[in-house]
Amino acid sequence: MRTTKVLGLTIVIGIILVSGINLFAQEKKIDKKDVPANVMATFQKAYPKAEVKGTNIETEHGKKYYEIESMEETKHIDLLITSAGKITEIEETISADQIPGSIMKTLGTKFEGLKVEKAEKVTHGSVSDYELVIESKSGKHEVKLNAAGKLLKTEKVGKETDSAD
Repeated sequence: MRTTKVLGLTIVIGIILVSGINLFAQEKKIDKKDVPANVMATFQKAYPKAEVKGTNIETEHGKKYYEIESMEETKHIDLLITSAGKITEIEETISADQIPGSIMKTLGTKFEGLKVEKAEKVTHGSVSDYELVIESKSGKHEVKLNAAGKLLKTEKVGKETDSAD
């Protein structure tokens, strides 16, 4: 009986993981024409030269946001905008030379043979964090650091750890 319950629970957890259900955020693709005019106006004012590549409705912690995915030349930019037209998050690709020195110093001490493959600056209000994909002698990692260079999260080959430094 106990084995059956454990097996059943394992199957349910597996289905949730495989189906990609996120209990905290849900995203639904929508047509650009379904994005409210004030939301598009906010996007266009902030990034007048950017081309919209995709639009979504995202729900996080019970709040609805419109996500605008775009490109401006070679820079990928994603914005989360409320129904009222307020930008709550900006995620944009940056080049390796735009990564603050404090971050590179932290990474250099923790990852030997460091090479940055992808870098993004994620801004919430006036606070920015940096999310990078790096290659080092210890393998490929996704890392998240604050602007001061504190390592917040490291993920390698599906193994995730939160930094307690």
